[in-house]
Parts: sequence; C-alpha cells; structure tokens
Amino acid sequence: MKVVILVLAVGCLTVAAAAAQVLHVDSNRGSDTNAGTAEQPLRTLEQAARLANAKAERGPLTIKLAAGIYALPRTVLFTNQCAFAREQRLTLEASVLPDDPNWSPGQMPAILSTEDPRPQGQSGGPTQTYGVKIKMSHVTVRGLKFLGNPLPNNWYSPLECLAANLNDVLVTQCLFVGDPDTLDIYSAVITDGNQFLVDHCVFSGCHACAVFWDGGRGAVGRGNAMRYCIVDGAKIGGVWTCDTDEDFEFHHNIVTRSEYFWMRKRGTPKTYRIHDCIVTGNRNYSGYGVETGATGLTGPEIGFDERRVVKEGKVELEKKRESRNYLQVVPGTPGSELGAGLFMKP
Repeated sequence: MKVVILVLAVGCLTVAAAAAQVLHVDSNRGSDTNAGTAEQPLRTLEQAARLANAKAERGPLTIKLAAGIYALPRTVLFTNQCAFAREQRLTLEASVLPDDPNWSPGQMPAILSTEDPRPQGQSGGPTQTYGVKIKMSHVTVRGLKFLGNPLPNNWYSPLECLAANLNDVLVTQCLFVGDPDTLDIYSAVITDGNQFLVDHCVFSGCHACAVFWDGGRGAVGRGNAMRYCIVDGAKIGGVWTCDTDEDFEFHHNIVTRSEYFWMRKRGTPKTYRIHDCIVTGNRNYSGYGVETGATGLTGPEIGFDERRVVKEGKVELEKKRESRNYLQVVPGTPGSELGAGLFMKP
C-alpha cells in the first residue's frame, strides 16, 4: 500500500509540473518552429496564441515576451475557455517587469499593430486594425507597451477584451502610448466583461483610455476597477463607463491634460465613488459619449461621491525617454505620493 501511495503522489506531482507551463517568445532570435523554451523561443505572439488556444489540460500558462518589437500582421486571438481558472491563469507578460531593478522602459516588449487600409463594409467604414483580442476569462496582461496605429480614421484598440461571459481579466503595469496626429490609439483597452481590473498602467496621448463598455451584451458590468493609473492627454476621456455597476472601484489615479476626466453612456445615472485621486488640468469633468466620441457634458442628473480628490495644481511627468521614470510622476511633485504608475514597489 505504501508503494502504491508513493507512486500516486509522484504521479500527481508530475501532472502538476506538466500543467505549469511557460512559453518564451523573442522577436529577435526566435522561430515559430522552436519549442518555446528559454533556449529555443518562439518568434511571434501569434504562434504563442495558437499554442495557448490548443491547450487542453487544466493548468496555468505563462507567455513571456523578451524585449523587442512585436508587429502584428493579423489579429492575435486568445480564445481558450476551458483550460484556465482564477488560480490557473493565462499570463501574457514581459520577461523583465518594471519592479525589477534591471528594468528600463526600453526593455518593454512593444506591441505594434498594423492595419488593412481598405475601408470595411459597404458604407466604407473605419479600417480594420490588427490588435490583441482576448475572448476568454482568467487572463493577466503585464508589463507590455502598446503603440498607436499610423493610419487615420480607425477605431483602433490595441487590447480588446470583448466576449460573451468574459470574467476576471487583469491588465497591469502596461504602457499605452499614442499620438493623435501620427500614431493614434482610439481606445487603449476596452471590455464588456465583469471583474476587469486596470491596475498600475500609464496612458499617454490616447483618445479613450480605459473603456468599461458593459457586462456582456447589454448586461451590467460588475466587479470592475481602475486603480493606480496615470492618464495624460486623453483626446476624449480618461475613463469611460457604460452599463457599469456602482461597485466600480476608482482610486489612486491621476487624470490630467485631457478633454474629459470621465465619459459616460446616456441613460445610466449611476453614482460612482472616487477617492484618493488627482484630477487636474482637464478641459471638462464629466461627459456623455457614443462609440464615435463625445456628445457633450453631463447635466445635474450625474454626480460622483468624491473623497480626497485634488482638482488643483500641475502634475509633472518625466519626459526624458532614457529615464527609468519615463512618463512617471516626478518625485516630490503633486501626485507622487499616490503610488500611481508602472511601479508597484515604492
């Protein structure tokens, strides 16, 4: 009996070890015919997604991206709904994360979308942009840099999380950098799910930054949060809530130099709680919008429950690209005490 128990125990350990997988991706030295090990990395995020979607056994999977440019000639889809759970996640992350002492902004894997320049549909609508689309639950995206799109007239979202019954997605320590005139990001990250957390991210020069569309096909989105983030220069708004429940957490964020601080969907007179934030230098505070952009200011029917929200002063961000603190709050200036930005450790 003891021998049998020992064999079973060893067997369980073997299964657990096999389930905890890591795929390495390196756009500079990898090949999609490789095994995906540290010594033989894959080359493209698209191939890593294929392997993740084909995973049948339950267990976590981490996809580690080395520093480099990851151009997307096609949309990258993550669709595996059966192999992952809350404690057995799919994680898409940089090999070196911001809190590592050897990290620098130049080491962040950069996701560069391309685009089909042909107008879409019979009416010649916006062009089709190739980004990362997550259509599954229990996903973490960490430490990546998403860049803008060079073509005009697109509703580009580099990270889209839209799917029926989508739950439990964490986007953390990511950098979204756009330029409305040259490399536009229309909607940096968008979701229609529940328990969608945007944490310690930086949004610079995007149109709309974190968009919480609804809870899935018109339902109320619950358990969502935006915390410890920096928004600078949003051409539409820093946060956009639609059919989003009042349990939405919004705290320790900085929104500055934007057209609107907060965008909303008409017909959703919810009161959201905001605490420990800096909201300064924005043209408007709260507005209504639709898919194509802002439609005007909200009226007296809309209110916020605010605690410790600073609305005066100038936020200073580090603009030297060679600095480790690029696009972070300059130490000792307003907002530096909030802990917002890419770094989780002081």
